[in-house]
Amino acid sequence: MNGHQRRALTGDLAALSGRLRPALIAFFQRRLRDSSQAEDLTQDLFCRLAAGPPHVIENPEAYIFRIAANLVNDHYRRETVRSRYHRQDDPARDAEVDQLDAARFLEARESVGRVAAVLATLPERTRHIFILYRLEGMARKEIADTFGVSVSAVEKHIATAMRTLLRDAGGER
Repeated sequence: MNGHQRRALTGDLAALSGRLRPALIAFFQRRLRDSSQAEDLTQDLFCRLAAGPPHVIENPEAYIFRIAANLVNDHYRRETVRSRYHRQDDPARDAEVDQLDAARFLEARESVGRVAAVLATLPERTRHIFILYRLEGMARKEIADTFGVSVSAVEKHIATAMRTLLRDAGGER
């Protein structure tokens, strides 16, 4: 990659970082409950993007949040390995499985799958705005700034997503 391409990539990353950093930190904080860890993972995400090869991404926001979700998964995997390594395993305790908890887990997983399927039918921008608002807890104004739209437009996207989800939930009963 020549110097000009590197500057363009850096400029794009700087713009994306400026726009998405608050949303990413909120995303990581909600999942990890640790602000310093959220900052570290946000920085790690942009370092990975800067170090990787340049490529055209059709929807950089979705791509970046997919990377963020993968980083959270990696974090939890590492923590699981660390905790297993540091504690004394009790095979009898690990062998116990509460069937009610397993049933609840399966039911919750199926429910999340249904919601994800309904959200997948929404236009991409509506889906992303709804996820940032409802799941990530971002303020409407912050979302509007991120997408370069008005707060009213953000509210309309959220309302559209809610109507679609409620319509689906009503049809299952």
